[in-house]
Amino acid sequence: MRSRYTAYLIGLIIFSLVFGSVFNSWVLFIGAIAGLSVLAVSLKGYPPENINLEVSREVEEVDLYEGSTMWIKIDILNKGNDLKFLEIKDDLPSKVEVNKGTNHHIIELERGEKKTIQYEITCPLRGEVEIGPIDIRYRDPLSFYNRSWTAENTLNIHVLPGLEKIKSVNIRPKYTRNWLGNIQSSNIGIGTEFFSLREYLPGDDIRKINWKATARNLNPITNEYEGEQSGDVIIVVDAFKEGNIGTVRDNTMRASIRAAASLASSILDDRNRVGLIVLGDFLNWIYPGSGREHFYKIMNVLSKSEKGGTWRPDDAKWILKRFFPRRSMIVFISPLVHKDITETIVDICMKDFDVMVISPNPLHIEREIGKGYEKIAEKVFTIERENLINKLWRYSVVVDWDPHEPLEAALDEVKRYLRRA
Repeated sequence: MRSRYTAYLIGLIIFSLVFGSVFNSWVLFIGAIAGLSVLAVSLKGYPPENINLEVSREVEEVDLYEGSTMWIKIDILNKGNDLKFLEIKDDLPSKVEVNKGTNHHIIELERGEKKTIQYEITCPLRGEVEIGPIDIRYRDPLSFYNRSWTAENTLNIHVLPGLEKIKSVNIRPKYTRNWLGNIQSSNIGIGTEFFSLREYLPGDDIRKINWKATARNLNPITNEYEGEQSGDVIIVVDAFKEGNIGTVRDNTMRASIRAAASLASSILDDRNRVGLIVLGDFLNWIYPGSGREHFYKIMNVLSKSEKGGTWRPDDAKWILKRFFPRRSMIVFISPLVHKDITETIVDICMKDFDVMVISPNPLHIEREIGKGYEKIAEKVFTIERENLINKLWRYSVVVDWDPHEPLEAALDEVKRYLRRA
């Protein structure tokens, strides 16, 4: 395929020949000869007929946490003639950032040669990302001729919400179920915390024998341990459009999603079951479960959650009543901006649920944005929010969280307050 430069050169040669003949100008004739010489040289770089490239990626699908980096690798094998100027461009969506290297390369490939091009990217926003296809163009050194085609090799990246490791603060439900966990119960069972001593019975594990007590009583004495069980925690995420405050990269919904993902990881590591409800454009919910597969199911729902207003806060009460176990612990994550959200939380507290509210404070996000920020509006919003939180404290534990600070520190502060109280 000829480029526009070829058309310009041919037009210049014709112009020089015509006007050189009309005006009998040797300067124009020399220009035409020079143009013909350049055109003749460019023909040596004409794209070969046999262009046979094999293009492949190292992986075709991958999971990546929000804000993490990864290397993109593309293998190119030349099965045809030698190629001197081969241009490779990997198409990237706007929400992908290149950290190291570049997605645009110009390489030279001999017959049978294989090369790998690579670059590092960051995905700062959760969701589905498609890398590719790969645009390929071969051209001559003077860019007079080129041949272009597209390799339909794409890479699908599932960008999962970022995680904060929560170690020192354990969120544990008051009511436990009859399966093993890390929550100490008041009953004898399988566990690690000492409960009492009793006489040895046939079939007891020899490792439970208390040898000091046995020596004192001259009869075998066995240790009893406090049973360790687990409970159900339901995480409810407020994804209503009305309460989403901030920019694309710094907003209350993103903070809520990150908090939900971090809590789900910590609670599952504590061997409790975790359920999920997301209220927004779509009503997504997952019944309580455990294990790594269940964790990735939760992360998949959180990564695809979008803000909206199709569903009402009252729908959370209906789902909890109909489909989720009674006496579960509810962790409600909300900026507390929606007009009906407070009444919904109070109504849930009045049922057989143990409720904790984690509220990413929108005021801290607006301070970071800075534009159109008024001190009077800040005072009014602060007073209204304090009254709202004080009302919720009558029914549940409330964590007023600055999204720019670690969630673990805010949880730990509330736990210390409850212990003092």
